[in-house]
Amino acid sequence: MTVTVQEVARYLRMGGNAPDGALAARIGELIGEAVRVLRPARVWRRLPVAQIPSPGTTLLRHLEGCAEAYLACGTIGPGLDALQRRVSVTSGADALIVQAVGAALIERYMDGVENEIRAELASGETLVTRYSPGYGDFPLEAQREILALLDTPRKIGVSLTDSLLMVPSKSVSAVIGVARGRHET
Repeated sequence: MTVTVQEVARYLRMGGNAPDGALAARIGELIGEAVRVLRPARVWRRLPVAQIPSPGTTLLRHLEGCAEAYLACGTIGPGLDALQRRVSVTSGADALIVQAVGAALIERYMDGVENEIRAELASGETLVTRYSPGYGDFPLEAQREILALLDTPRKIGVSLTDSLLMVPSKSVSAVIGVARGRHET
């Protein structure tokens, strides 16, 4: 798994300006370093929408028409956190780039997780886009129960701090609705 310099530039909030020259080269080097330390892992579980912890109204609206959903969690592992700490000692800019590389990598990985889930759907079922705690009125606190239901500390090494930060930092928890006869959103 890898990402492009352009994908990382998006997470660096460079707008439509693609980096070039020395910056593009450095981003490429840091992508390479990040890819070498990846240890991706994922877990998911299908359950009735009624069992989603603390869904809030925006998530329920997002899942309208879905009787079931997947709880999913993925991580690219602790190596990226270590890389970011290492490069931050000598370069704040490199630490910022590694953060953006990690964001691009976990999003790419979670897209792949969705594809794995999609492969186990029954005929006529589709997925709605993933929705994570912290969006809308879906509280971050819901992560506690999601991670517990998925047994992420044991299965993939993902836990939460008291302030609800995921460890490793480049980890994502989400709800992905299962719709019947509805186009993917």
